[in-house]
Amino acid sequence: MEVRVLPMSGCMMLFLGVFTLGIAPVAMKLKERNWPQRVDEQGLLTRGGKAIAWNEFTGIEKVITRLQGGVTTERYDLHSPKGTVSIVVHRLVDGNKVLQYVWERLPEHVKTAKS
Repeated sequence: MEVRVLPMSGCMMLFLGVFTLGIAPVAMKLKERNWPQRVDEQGLLTRGGKAIAWNEFTGIEKVITRLQGGVTTERYDLHSPKGTVSIVVHRLVDGNKVLQYVWERLPEHVKTAKS
């Protein structure tokens, strides 16, 4: 399954670019390298090119971020010796389906591990 990222609004990217002297958009793109590009029966491939098999994952962590104005975002971080893969559900096309697909393939010990 190919995983597609929902584009951020052009106005938001322009705002962030101007007020951070171009740093925020670049940092956001670099962070996306840890997001999945493809998931299949063997494991996943990150946007940065790392292939990680399902049995290599050691933990999953739900990360909730609360911003001013009551905005809340959440992501799921999958931990492995090769690095952390972030599944940012609200930024992915069919993000809930991607998360469900990943959850169904993670080893049972990962689902119950404390991260």
